[in-house]
Amino acid sequence: MWTALVLAAALHAPQPAAPAPAVPPGPPIRVQYDAAEYLDREHRTVMTGKPVVLTRGDAVLDCRTLTFENDERGELQRATCEGDVKLTRGDRVVTCRTAVYEAAAARVTCRGEVTIVDGRSTMTAEELAYDLDENRVTLTRGKGSLYEEPGRALPVGRRGAKP
Repeated sequence: MWTALVLAAALHAPQPAAPAPAVPPGPPIRVQYDAAEYLDREHRTVMTGKPVVLTRGDAVLDCRTLTFENDERGELQRATCEGDVKLTRGDRVVTCRTAVYEAAAARVTCRGEVTIVDGRSTMTAEELAYDLDENRVTLTRGKGSLYEEPGRALPVGRRGAKP
């Protein structure tokens, strides 16, 4: 009888939760490169190519050097892309000096001479954040104009400007 009670209690006891993954599940990431150097102690991998191409779903990030930073389990935390950086998703094309992909946030942050071309529109800024899951682009420290047609600028949020 005592054994049956212990066994019943064990079967109905709450089970410990499995550890949460560091990165939420999303589209798989594929990388094409010419050469790679794996730095085990630093949890980093440096890939080079002409270009290196990182693909996540329908988003394609290419550059000359891509550095993966992994956690102790080998899970991708961050990927930094440098040199001739270009992010393409559908009709949108973003170019910049440096792009950082944060796996947990599913976000690419571009810095330095950022230009985004979306159809016939072009905007420039110092920084751009692209939320890949929400398909949302946020430009900060804008320094350009929105162009609908080549050579024809539309006013964008100028202080003190009259409509």
